[in-house]
Amino acid sequence: MNNYSYPIFPDWSKEELMDMMALYNAVESAYENANGVNAEKIVKLYNRFREINPAKMEQKQIDRDFQSISDYSIYRTFQAATNAKTKNIRM
Repeated sequence: MNNYSYPIFPDWSKEELMDMMALYNAVESAYENANGVNAEKIVKLYNRFREINPAKMEQKQIDRDFQSISDYSIYRTFQAATNAKTKNIRM
Protein backbone atom coordinates (compact mmCIF):
# COMPACT_ATOMS: atom_id res chain seq x y z
CA MET A 1 0.00 0.00 0.00
CA ASN A 2 1.39 3.36 -1.01
CA ASN A 3 1.63 6.00 1.65
CA TYR A 4 0.80 9.32 0.01
CA SER A 5 -2.09 11.77 -0.22
CA TYR A 6 -4.16 11.98 -3.35
CA PRO A 7 -4.84 15.40 -4.87
CA ILE A 8 -8.32 16.49 -3.82
CA PHE A 9 -10.29 19.69 -4.21
CA PRO A 10 -12.38 20.98 -1.31
CA ASP A 11 -15.30 21.82 -3.61
CA TRP A 12 -15.79 18.22 -4.74
CA SER A 13 -18.95 16.55 -3.41
CA LYS A 14 -18.67 13.26 -1.56
CA GLU A 15 -19.76 11.43 -4.73
CA GLU A 16 -17.18 13.29 -6.83
CA LEU A 17 -14.48 12.51 -4.28
CA MET A 18 -15.40 8.82 -4.38
CA ASP A 19 -15.30 8.84 -8.20
CA MET A 20 -11.89 10.53 -8.19
CA MET A 21 -10.57 7.99 -5.68
CA ALA A 22 -11.81 5.22 -7.98
CA LEU A 23 -9.85 6.80 -10.85
CA TYR A 24 -6.68 7.13 -8.76
CA ASN A 25 -7.00 3.49 -7.66
CA ALA A 26 -7.63 2.28 -11.21
CA VAL A 27 -4.57 4.14 -12.53
CA GLU A 28 -2.48 2.61 -9.74
CA SER A 29 -3.80 -0.83 -10.70
CA ALA A 30 -2.76 -0.26 -14.31
CA TYR A 31 0.80 0.27 -13.11
CA GLU A 32 0.96 -2.16 -10.19
CA ASN A 33 -1.27 -5.18 -10.95
CA ALA A 34 0.14 -8.02 -12.99
CA ASN A 35 -3.19 -8.26 -14.83
CA GLY A 36 -3.52 -4.50 -15.26
CA VAL A 37 -6.95 -2.90 -15.25
CA ASN A 38 -9.99 -3.01 -17.50
CA ALA A 39 -9.54 -0.47 -20.32
CA GLU A 40 -13.25 0.40 -20.48
CA LYS A 41 -13.23 1.14 -16.75
CA ILE A 42 -10.36 3.61 -17.22
CA VAL A 43 -12.18 5.36 -20.09
CA LYS A 44 -15.39 5.56 -18.05
CA LEU A 45 -13.58 6.90 -14.97
CA TYR A 46 -11.60 9.38 -17.06
CA ASN A 47 -14.78 10.72 -18.66
CA ARG A 48 -16.21 11.18 -15.17
CA PHE A 49 -12.97 12.96 -14.19
CA ARG A 50 -13.57 15.39 -17.06
CA GLU A 51 -17.17 15.98 -15.88
CA ILE A 52 -16.00 16.70 -12.33
CA ASN A 53 -13.12 18.90 -13.54
CA PRO A 54 -14.22 20.44 -16.86
CA ALA A 55 -11.35 22.97 -17.03
CA LYS A 56 -8.35 21.57 -18.94
CA MET A 57 -5.99 23.53 -16.69
CA GLU A 58 -7.51 21.83 -13.62
CA GLN A 59 -7.25 18.41 -15.27
CA LYS A 60 -3.59 18.95 -16.07
CA GLN A 61 -2.87 20.21 -12.55
CA ILE A 62 -4.51 17.16 -10.96
CA ASP A 63 -2.56 14.84 -13.27
CA ARG A 64 0.70 16.66 -12.47
CA ASP A 65 -0.01 16.52 -8.74
CA PHE A 66 -0.91 12.83 -8.90
CA GLN A 67 2.16 12.05 -11.01
CA SER A 68 4.47 13.96 -8.66
CA ILE A 69 3.39 11.84 -5.68
CA SER A 70 2.90 8.48 -7.41
CA ASP A 71 4.97 8.57 -10.63
CA TYR A 72 1.79 7.47 -12.47
CA SER A 73 0.08 9.49 -15.20
CA ILE A 74 -3.71 9.64 -15.36
CA TYR A 75 -3.65 10.99 -18.92
CA ARG A 76 -1.14 8.43 -20.26
CA THR A 77 -3.19 5.65 -18.71
CA PHE A 78 -6.31 7.03 -20.40
CA GLN A 79 -4.46 7.20 -23.74
CA ALA A 80 -3.36 3.58 -23.37
CA ALA A 81 -6.94 2.56 -22.55
CA THR A 82 -8.40 4.32 -25.59
CA ASN A 83 -5.82 2.66 -27.85
CA ALA A 84 -6.03 -0.76 -26.18
CA LYS A 85 -6.28 -3.83 -28.37
CA THR A 86 -6.98 -6.02 -25.34
CA LYS A 87 -9.60 -5.95 -22.57
CA ASN A 88 -7.06 -4.97 -19.90
CA ILE A 89 -4.18 -2.53 -20.01
CA ARG A 90 -0.93 -2.62 -18.11
CA MET A 91 1.37 0.36 -17.86
